[in-house]
Amino acid sequence: MFTTGIELIKLVSQNPPNESQRVAKYSLLAAKLTRSSSTSTRAFSTVLLASHLATTRLKDELMLEPGVRMVVQESRPDIPEPPSNITHWGERAIAVRQLAQWADMLMKNSTSEEVSLFEATLMNHFPYLAGAISSIYRPWSTAPDHVSDHDHGFVICAGSGNFHLAAHLIRSLRRVHGSRTLIEVAYAGNADLKPKHRKFLADLDSDIEFMDVLKRFPAARWDLEKSGWAMKPFALLASAHPRAILMDADAVFLRSPDAIFEEHPALIETGTLFFHDRAATGGDDDRRNWVKDQIAAAGIEPSHYLANESLFYAGATWYEQDSGVVAMDRTRPHVILGLMFTTWMNTREVRDEVTYKVFYGDKESFWVAMELTGFDYAFQPWYAGTMGTLSDGEDGKQPENLDEAVEICGTHMLHLDYKGETPFWVNGGIYEHKGKKTSGYARMTHYWVGNTAEIRLTQPNWYWHEGNVACLKETGVKALPESTLIAVQGNNEEALEVDEMIKKGGLGD
Repeated sequence: MFTTGIELIKLVSQNPPNESQRVAKYSLLAAKLTRSSSTSTRAFSTVLLASHLATTRLKDELMLEPGVRMVVQESRPDIPEPPSNITHWGERAIAVRQLAQWADMLMKNSTSEEVSLFEATLMNHFPYLAGAISSIYRPWSTAPDHVSDHDHGFVICAGSGNFHLAAHLIRSLRRVHGSRTLIEVAYAGNADLKPKHRKFLADLDSDIEFMDVLKRFPAARWDLEKSGWAMKPFALLASAHPRAILMDADAVFLRSPDAIFEEHPALIETGTLFFHDRAATGGDDDRRNWVKDQIAAAGIEPSHYLANESLFYAGATWYEQDSGVVAMDRTRPHVILGLMFTTWMNTREVRDEVTYKVFYGDKESFWVAMELTGFDYAFQPWYAGTMGTLSDGEDGKQPENLDEAVEICGTHMLHLDYKGETPFWVNGGIYEHKGKKTSGYARMTHYWVGNTAEIRLTQPNWYWHEGNVACLKETGVKALPESTLIAVQGNNEEALEVDEMIKKGGLGD
């Protein structure tokens, strides 16, 4: 008789080698469960047993408790156990792909028992979900416990070290762009975003909510405390909104992002939208070769995008993604399963041993998760450009002929709108230098973004000056349109007011 779940854990871990032995073992375990006098033991053990039943092709109907039957259907995907080696991303991707197939089946037809079995299997593959899965949006659940009435929302990760940048972003969205979309501010406990700073952000405007990821993911406290970038996919996964846009606190929008889910063709088609980093060379082939090896281990071919459009995969650039803004439609099973895979890549052990050693921070984990699983995803076609000011010519004057190659320098990486016509957002915050308020607000008069086709043939020659100022000398530099100049001015005015409020309130410590 089970008094705890320890005996069951030991038995399940000793998985018999053939199906007949598995049938006998699981039948015995099911019988023991029905005789357990402890309700909590039966509940815990049933979930644990269910997660392992899901990894078999058993067709036997097992009586887990009086009146409760669990059937492993023949049509259910055969989900392998997660690989024990955390470096084997390709093997893990195979299981994630099959989990997405299962989720898609549940979307069409499911019972509460089947959903429970599926979610127990998810927790087996992604342990950070323990204690959290019922509180996050799941498209396969008929009655999710935590779903917003709003169709889409914004998620901003902020801490006390950059709450002022988050405040700039919030005021820009509300007052410059007129957005009323609900904003969720994600943080990792009081040590990350102090209560006084949360109150300041809450008082900026209405429809601002707060999400403590330590509470939302109780099994992932070690992963999330002092986690920095790694918190971002957790926050996006925990959003109450089925469709959400993850924003870094230092993102600066030059037009409203409100309609992106209705406007952007690639986002509508795939349920994802990622933005490129600069097409700057550097490093060696280790990253690219590592990705190639994992794709091969996943048993798939590179996506059409990766094989034909990616400068990273062609060995022509060191980075692929800027994760300062990420849009995901989690009503689609493949999207939320891909995001769960990304989140796993940012758990502490995995990021310390693999993710942050192979890549730089979290940013490549979003598209890599989708690529390895074979899920559709979309990048904005243009690699990031720059927004800043023109350098004086040899005569000490500003160049007037923009048809010729001119030098433009700036600290802000620029992304265009979905048509490739208008500046959409930049990263790096409102100051000239993000970490130095005394540098003043950034001067922005011109911008450059390379043509997609041409950039694959003739890459820009990026070079850097002191203070992380990115420069290039190219044709195609343009003056900012009037609408963008108005947005820049509005953003600066709101930031100035916020900074005065922070100073007056003594909140700058």
